[in-house]
Amino acid sequence: MGKKNTSHAVFANVTIGLQLAITVLIFVFGGYRLDLHYDKSPLFIMIGTFVGMGLGFYNLIKELQSQQKREEERDRDSERKVRRKWM
Repeated sequence: MGKKNTSHAVFANVTIGLQLAITVLIFVFGGYRLDLHYDKSPLFIMIGTFVGMGLGFYNLIKELQSQQKREEERDRDSERKVRRKWM
């Protein structure tokens, strides 16, 4: 794995982590605002937290599976190139 691939992997993982954090924060903030509006102190912030975490982790798993699939395809392609070289 070269320097370019390593930096690409780090950037991809940081991006996935930020997406998770931002998703949770948006839903927590939305719950907070609903709590202020309806005066139901912990109810909407808890709902927002759970919904945000659920959607965030769903997106996290989907992105990681997609990233793994791309890496497997890249490995298969590089393996094919090596085989052609020796044939």
